[in-house]
Amino acid sequence: MKLQGIIALIMLAVAVFGQIVSWVPPHAQLVGAYVYNATHFAYYKEGKAVYIAQEGLTFNGTKSEAQAVLQFLYSQCKYVAVEVKNVTLTGRGELWPSEVYCSQDGSSWLWLRLLPLRFAAYKGAVDFVNASITVYTPIGVFTGYVPAGWYLDRGTNTVFRLPGFNASLITEIHKLQTVIAQLTAQLQAASANNSQLSALLTQLSAKARELESQRKALEEAVRHRESVISALSAQLQAARAEADALRKQLEEARRENEVLKAKLSQLNATYADKISQLQLQLNQLSQMKLQAQEEGGPNLLPILFIALIAIVGALVYIRKKRAEE
Repeated sequence: MKLQGIIALIMLAVAVFGQIVSWVPPHAQLVGAYVYNATHFAYYKEGKAVYIAQEGLTFNGTKSEAQAVLQFLYSQCKYVAVEVKNVTLTGRGELWPSEVYCSQDGSSWLWLRLLPLRFAAYKGAVDFVNASITVYTPIGVFTGYVPAGWYLDRGTNTVFRLPGFNASLITEIHKLQTVIAQLTAQLQAASANNSQLSALLTQLSAKARELESQRKALEEAVRHRESVISALSAQLQAARAEADALRKQLEEARRENEVLKAKLSQLNATYADKISQLQLQLNQLSQMKLQAQEEGGPNLLPILFIALIAIVGALVYIRKKRAEE
């Protein structure tokens, strides 16, 4: 609840319990009387009728006005208290001119002398007093200019009479009560705010612990990820090193292949040259054979054939040795 709401509730309580209400004199006597007519009450005392009349009050209204007055008195006068001024014997019993007070539930009292303020059919003097207070009566609320009579200050539980009492004291007391009520409201609001802050702090602490757990879990996940990355990086470096070694071996093989190609080309050229020479020699030998046959000389063909086989074998041997190198 907000501070303004708390202050409003406490001020309302102060307003209710700090009211000044019309009251009955401390020395008044409570009697079991009932409404008899617009001006009199009646009850029986030791078998005799007693009639009580408000002193200084008369009624000059119509029958309908009397009915309205009676309805009002019936509702207000469940309890009756009197301050007897005199006792007069009559042929019908006793007459008590008195100050009469009525109450509906005992929370406030109506002094019948104030009835002219409610009903114009009543005649009687009503005195007023200047007082810086507000009073609550069954016939209305008065502020500053209030009817004379007895009152109860509920805030201090003080019964006093106006005039004759310094009403400014009640006013000052009420001001102090208002200040106390405001301070009390502020204190309660501060306590409520403190409770709310404590609850909020507890919630935030729990949330902080939860976030701390999440942070630790994320850090562990990051560390695991970094270890995996490190392992993969090492594998990648090893693969790169192996690839570099294979690349170097490939380059070396290419260079050796180029050398071999060059050697093979050279051998091919050499072999072609040798074959050409052999072919030339063979041709020459063939010519020599023909000449010998024509001249009737010995047959040199077997000798030439053996020589040719020996040359070819020598070439094959040389080529094999070159290939092994």
